[in-house]
Amino acid sequence: MELSMRLKSALDALESPDLESRVRAVEELAACSSDIVGRVAIAFESEREAPHLIVERMGRFGSLMIPPLEHLYREAGDGSFKLTTASALLYMGSEVGVPSLMAAVAVGNPHLCMAAMSLADAGVSQVATPIERALMECELSDIKTLECLTSSLRLLRHPISEKVRLHLAGVEPKWLRDSLLSQ
Repeated sequence: MELSMRLKSALDALESPDLESRVRAVEELAACSSDIVGRVAIAFESEREAPHLIVERMGRFGSLMIPPLEHLYREAGDGSFKLTTASALLYMGSEVGVPSLMAAVAVGNPHLCMAAMSLADAGVSQVATPIERALMECELSDIKTLECLTSSLRLLRHPISEKVRLHLAGVEPKWLRDSLLSQ
């Protein structure tokens, strides 16, 4: 039976005076919900133009969305889609993608900032060391990356090490250096 028909039938049965019918209706509604989140996950997987528009809204499904996203994460090749999925999962409370996000916290990775911010926002304190390593390797002229990484450390409430402070002391102008080094 088509999803919309199943959904309507279950909603109608939910109004039934018969307890057994209402219980079956709840079971059917749960099955329909699983089908719906599966379809949303597939839409996210196939959306190449702006997947973030879908991923931003997937959290509204709560924990129902985790299993289909974990499946997509495991099936994804390396790259942007896998990291976006890992970030979405972490936001929803699943740590399945943490290793991929941790590996992305490296200078030269185009997803460095997204990975660092996602991990920091989730309170994954183990990312502090890779963030500091990235800060040490980052060109002082790459202000956007420096700001992202120092913001990630602030989110973690992790103090900037003296070694990183000395490295960032070379940032000019002074107001920018002071901004990066503020805690």
